[in-house]
Amino acid sequence: MRWREMLSRISWRLVLTLLIGAVIGAGAVIASVQIDHHTATTEFCSTTCHSMTSKVTDPHYLQSKHISNPQGVHPSCGDCHIPQNNWFVETYTHVSSGIRDAIAEMTTDFKDQKAWDARRVELAKEVRDDMRAQDNVTCKHCHTVSSIKPSSPAGQAVHTALPAGVACVDCHQNLVHTPPPTPQAAK
Repeated sequence: MRWREMLSRISWRLVLTLLIGAVIGAGAVIASVQIDHHTATTEFCSTTCHSMTSKVTDPHYLQSKHISNPQGVHPSCGDCHIPQNNWFVETYTHVSSGIRDAIAEMTTDFKDQKAWDARRVELAKEVRDDMRAQDNVTCKHCHTVSSIKPSSPAGQAVHTALPAGVACVDCHQNLVHTPPPTPQAAK
């Protein structure tokens, strides 16, 4: 009889511990989702990072099809730069790129055009490599590939016969940002 009482106490403690852990875990996930959402906005990116402040007034950005379109759709920085298909990947990307960007902001004077140009070349390559590796997940968040119907005959032909492994950025580069200088010019 005594062992049943001990087992009963252990069971209740275990259940209570698991319940408390579940509540704390759920709270942490909800908090991280909210933080991810807030820190992925264009407003956050353009006011937090000095190097991004001028980007939201750049004519190339303002006239791009992703910002100036008849549908009134305006994706945020995070929509294109942070994969949103998986909470873990989204949070990891946010944390790792956020730390890297914060260090770059603190250690580099981006008012120096050469430093900024060199950083842009590096960032452009990194973003394109990430998009390829992630199978265009940020593009597919808004665009349904099978529904894309280019207006030109050449675009229609290319989209009809896309080979496997082709990333959107292989053809569609600098849709929003001014093209970075060539790597040689940035040095």
